[in-house]
Amino acid sequence: MSTGAVVAIIVVAVIVVALIAFLAVRGGGAGGMSGARLKHRFGPEYDRVLDGHDGDVKATRAELSERVKRYGGLEPRPLSERDRERYGAEWNALQAKFVDEPATAVGQADALIGRIAAERGFPGADSPEHFDALSVHHPHSLGGYRQAHTLAGGPGASGVAGGASGHGGPQKRQSTEELRKALVNARGLFEDLTRDDGRPTRATTADDEAAATEPYEPDADESADTDATDTKTAGHRAPLSERFAALTGGRRDRTDDDERL
Repeated sequence: MSTGAVVAIIVVAVIVVALIAFLAVRGGGAGGMSGARLKHRFGPEYDRVLDGHDGDVKATRAELSERVKRYGGLEPRPLSERDRERYGAEWNALQAKFVDEPATAVGQADALIGRIAAERGFPGADSPEHFDALSVHHPHSLGGYRQAHTLAGGPGASGVAGGASGHGGPQKRQSTEELRKALVNARGLFEDLTRDDGRPTRATTADDEAAATEPYEPDADESADTDATDTKTAGHRAPLSERFAALTGGRRDRTDDDERL
């Protein structure tokens, strides 16, 4: 064999090895997505799944890649302007109810978000695919809804026997602060699902909590119905932000006593 032929074989072999290595890195060995891309895409959901697999990165990548493959092509159905306003009014009503009935409000928030998700084309809240499908499209705001769903004892709530909303029987009493955080954080997914363009918002931060206690507005221009509702409410109660601010101090002693029982 001539020297030229040997050199050609070596060059071809090097190219093949390099191509295989490139494809392996790009594909990540799991459904065509590398671990870095999956972690960037799923954010906190990646960490949650990794913890569920006891730190097994390969299993985590396989599960999340399968979710992308299965639900990535799902195109959420748009909501009409009337539906968006109606859902906004429902959210404002349950948020106002939180001051007097926090557990009921969280249960209603859980049910409302599940209903909107189903209307937009995601698997229903009673489906084992519900959270998997949502995680592909709204991974950064899903955690708050998952927290509310767990406290409400909804279908698929891990490790929860009952619920705040009465889904599944008695459950240990949750502190008002836990319920408050769940409602504030769940609003992130609610807003994602009711946005005009359907794009997810960023994850809820501590700086968002003050804004999250204000009434939801689906548009920059408020509708006449929303104005009328807000005016009527304001005439009978203190502003919602003040009631939320006073909430922890007003109920904490009773909650702590309850937890010691």
